[in-house]
Amino acid sequence: MQTKHVPIRTCIATGVKKPKQEMVRVVRVQNADSPDFVIKVDPKGKERGRGASIDSTMEAFELAVKKHAIERALKLERHLNPEEVASLRKDFADLLEEREFRQGQKKVVYKVTREELEQRLLA
Repeated sequence: MQTKHVPIRTCIATGVKKPKQEMVRVVRVQNADSPDFVIKVDPKGKERGRGASIDSTMEAFELAVKKHAIERALKLERHLNPEEVASLRKDFADLLEEREFRQGQKKVVYKVTREELEQRLLA
């Protein structure tokens, strides 16, 4: 039986090589109503546009911001402004928190007793 190919990506900040699923993708997307670009975190890694991979740690994200690696990797002709950096930082942290909570691609199931459900519905 053959093993399935695992795509490997390199972090733009640290240079660490890891499987694609263990990295976080940042993508440059063309804004529909203007010629400018929008920079955002791509949680599924499937968004259309030019992308760059960052290791799944806040330290790697902060290093990428400090080294201007995001601008260079996404081929921006300007530096990111503080509002864009703050928005990316928040989205990046939220994604890391969700991944830690979900532990991979497993579905999250909450089990509630009938009494608790009735109590919550009546409250």
